[in-house]
Amino acid sequence: MWGNKNFLLLMFGVAVSSTGLWVGIIGNLEFLQKNVESSFLQALILLSGFLVGVFLAPMAGRIIDRGDKKKILIYSGFARCLAIGFMYLAIAYNNVWWMLIYTFVIGISGTFSNPAMQTLIPLIVKKEELLQANGVYMNLFTGARIAGTALGGVMLVGMSLSALYTVTLISYVILLIATFYMKVDVTPREKTEGGKKESFFGTLKDLYPIVRDQHKVVYSILLLIPPYLFLSGFNLMVIEISQIQHYPGIKGILYTTEGLCVFLGTYLAKRFLKEAKLPYLFGIVFISALAHISLFMASHLVMSVISFGFFGLAMGLLFPVTTTIFQTDIPAEYHGRFFSIKGMTDNIIFQILMLLTGLFLDTIGFEKMVITFGVCSFIIASLIFLQYRIREKQNSRKPVAAAK
Repeated sequence: MWGNKNFLLLMFGVAVSSTGLWVGIIGNLEFLQKNVESSFLQALILLSGFLVGVFLAPMAGRIIDRGDKKKILIYSGFARCLAIGFMYLAIAYNNVWWMLIYTFVIGISGTFSNPAMQTLIPLIVKKEELLQANGVYMNLFTGARIAGTALGGVMLVGMSLSALYTVTLISYVILLIATFYMKVDVTPREKTEGGKKESFFGTLKDLYPIVRDQHKVVYSILLLIPPYLFLSGFNLMVIEISQIQHYPGIKGILYTTEGLCVFLGTYLAKRFLKEAKLPYLFGIVFISALAHISLFMASHLVMSVISFGFFGLAMGLLFPVTTTIFQTDIPAEYHGRFFSIKGMTDNIIFQILMLLTGLFLDTIGFEKMVITFGVCSFIIASLIFLQYRIREKQNSRKPVAAAK
């Protein structure tokens, strides 16, 4: 894997561009904090760009499956660079509407680039190296988040918002250059269904027979819901905790702690989880739920750090395992459509849950919100585990019944 030039180029581009992405996210939060007071409205603006991606996801999936993944990444890279121009206008005119256009363009770009990248990894690494490759991808993205948020925080002290987005632009350009040098020998599929209109339900109809019989995939998708309750409100909760503790520096501490624990989680996944198995996921999700509910003590600095640390550990274990299950159990010719529809569904879930987070922060408050979400996570994970155990018992009885 480490001698694979294409993989190294892709990971280098991911590391640099993800660092720039998180510098830009710090800029987004700062811009919104100056111009929008309500947490609910902040959530609406942050999620607005995903709306376009929701409608484009089915078409993006088929294009990725049939087309040249490298070209798709290049076009998406150009779109990201263009988006920065709109953010410059937002800063210059202090206008949230320009930021909305920026988020729309970024959302469209991500609708194509993220599934294309996940589809590309199994094409450039061996099957037995997928778990390790996905762990490396997770580590790089996490390291970039730590570096990006730290760099963004430092830059905010003595530099302008425009400087932050310039760093983001440079990182996107570097990813674009790295993509140009990649060599992927994949023959695009022929368009056997010419003239067929792309739609969510049409693509879902194509995928349903494939996914239905892959029980590991189904359970893995469902088990992502509890962690999403935490992830969707991550940035809003960090802001809220800093206000509760009256300590702005806690933002960086929480991001760093969570990121370092993600590193630890991916190391443990690579070291001890030789295969992507479902029982591992249930334990990981219960850890995530425990971390969420423990945030009711977030007024104490140490407890908030511990909670984010446990959540980071769970995510470092969770995502390499689930991604490997998706890449190995779903046929390669359906990867583009699967990851596009999954990304679309993730976006919808994130929109709903982030809006709920913002709404609850404005109404019932932080402590009641984290208790509610934490309990819901436990209930969802427990119901899925119960259904899984019932299915396992039924499967174990089938050979006995056949023998009789």
